[in-house]
This record gives sequence, C-alpha cells and structure tokens, in this order.
Amino acid sequence: HADDEWTVKQAAEIKEIRQECLKENPLGDEYIQKMKSFEYPDEEPVRKYLLCTAKKLGIFCVHEGYHVDRIAKQFKMDLDEAEVVAIAEGCVDKNEQGSPIDVYASRIQQCIDKTDIA
Repeated sequence: HADDEWTVKQAAEIKEIRQECLKENPLGDEYIQKMKSFEYPDEEPVRKYLLCTAKKLGIFCVHEGYHVDRIAKQFKMDLDEAEVVAIAEGCVDKNEQGSPIDVYASRIQQCIDKTDIA
C-alpha cells in the first residue's frame, strides 16, 4: 500500500472494524469484558482478533509488520507524533524469532499497551 492511500481511521470506522473482526474472530464474553478494560490475554482468539483489527486499521501488514508512522498518526492522542514514533519503534521488532503472525502482532500490541500511547 502506498502511504498516501492510507488515512487515519475515525471513531465510527474503528467501531465498524472491531465489529467486523469480532464476526470473523468471535470472542467469549470473558475476553470482551477484559478487553473493555484494556486487558488483552495472550491467547489465540484474542491474538487473532487483534491481528484482524491491526490489519484492517492499516497499521499492520503481513509482509512488513507494523507501520510505525501509521501507528503514530492513528494513536498519537496528546503526544507529539515524533514521540509516538520513538515509543512505537521501541516496541516494534522485525519478528526475527519467526513467531506465528498472530503471536508477533500480539507481542507488539502488548508492548504498546504498556506505553503512553495506549
């Protein structure tokens, strides 16, 4: 994807993406309750859901992994975009250990959740 095609997703789009991913990756109520309080258990159904949302948000692709610049634009909140890039770069690896794609995506998500971005 060319960078100029990607745009920051608005709240309504994000909600729609989450609903689509829940349809594709159904989660039990216990997972949904945890995720509402920003707890993401490192279990396959949750990982697959998170991978789905990251791909549909356009911040992750299977070939390149996470797009740090897009994470910065999508999630910068009150931070300077450069700060977010630095934080995200601290979490994003190139999956040198060859983890399954959902495990890789989840590992990065878990790291970012522990930062000021989340």
